[in-house]
Amino acid sequence: MLESKIMSTASAMYNDMLDFAQRLVQTPSITAQEKDAADLVLAEMRKLGYDEVFRDKGGNVVGIIRGSGGGEHIMFNFHLDHVSPGNLEEWEYPPYDGVIADGYLHGRGASDTKGATAVQVYAAACIKKAGVATKGDIIVTGVIDEEPGDMWGMQLLAKDVLQDYPGKIALGVLAEATGLDIYLGHRGRVEIELSTLGQIGHSSAPWRATNAVYKMNPIVRALEKMADKLPADDFLGKSSISVTNIECSPGWGSIVPDKCTIFIDRRFLPSENKETILAEIEGIIAKCARETELRATYEIRKLAHTSYTGIEETVDLYKPAYLVPKDDVNVLKTVEALKKVGQNPGFGRWDFGTDGPWTTLELGIPTIGYSPAEEEYAHTTEDRISLDLMEKGLIGSIAIALEITN
Repeated sequence: MLESKIMSTASAMYNDMLDFAQRLVQTPSITAQEKDAADLVLAEMRKLGYDEVFRDKGGNVVGIIRGSGGGEHIMFNFHLDHVSPGNLEEWEYPPYDGVIADGYLHGRGASDTKGATAVQVYAAACIKKAGVATKGDIIVTGVIDEEPGDMWGMQLLAKDVLQDYPGKIALGVLAEATGLDIYLGHRGRVEIELSTLGQIGHSSAPWRATNAVYKMNPIVRALEKMADKLPADDFLGKSSISVTNIECSPGWGSIVPDKCTIFIDRRFLPSENKETILAEIEGIIAKCARETELRATYEIRKLAHTSYTGIEETVDLYKPAYLVPKDDVNVLKTVEALKKVGQNPGFGRWDFGTDGPWTTLELGIPTIGYSPAEEEYAHTTEDRISLDLMEKGLIGSIAIALEITN
């Protein structure tokens, strides 16, 4: 068990933590509009007595509780942005009211990741307020622009803060939903834009034109058939492929379209990468071209970002698959820490993607998930987080931080 002074401190701070989570939900922060939420987090960290609190160039937030030295550091991480609430009439509780009812905090972002944000911010603060020393630092970070899926906010944080952080960050802990289990990774994701090219003409005489939409038909059918042949992994699941959007141009009036474009969402395993996936697409185009006259182009989709601080950059919509081994020394320490506070976590993986591949593969920081949020509520009109799991998550996060940093 944790020391009694930490347990009593956590109990005393629980209501403040819940109030902070409620205020976060009441603060809209759609991607690229995170400033108010960032300001709120920074103010809370300062109020809680963090040793260092700052905002990086891109608008990410960082709070640090300093250790005495000689120990390894831990990084907690959440994201500041959330997706659109969609049709407001579909919500039982208004998405930005932060209603507490039925044992849950309700609202957009409650599960992804504002409820867990409050847990991480307060876990570090509880340790300091209780006067319990750590050898390593506890670094609490919040990133912008996570929802688009290309890890841009984390890349900025890595460049401005993490890659130059003195000493070793032994473990990263994401606030992404795990239901208090330990998540070890997920499949990769790449978005591909594929276009077929035709010849424009008047739709009253289509024989004088080449319809790009018709040229797309065999490719879409081939992609559908390809889905059944993709590889699978016992832990991470099966690779998948989905056509998520289709459009043509000019797309109006009495005109046969000369261009048809689809977006392809490809989820993949660590045995695959963007080179192997693009080779598959090239193979499908070549096969279809042998069967019918066909001209096509393809590329990884790019997304132009502008942070709320004015940083602009265009990034490929690509993130690799990643998996932290169950027997990683700090995973084992995490399990042991949680068992000491009466939790018995299982191992899992996310169906969706996170920023974990960047910290794990690019920075060499093994990054897991531990969160009181539950994946089934993310991005839905039932977005919520259990108050009971938040209380347990606070104790669990404290236990993990102490185990890693001492």
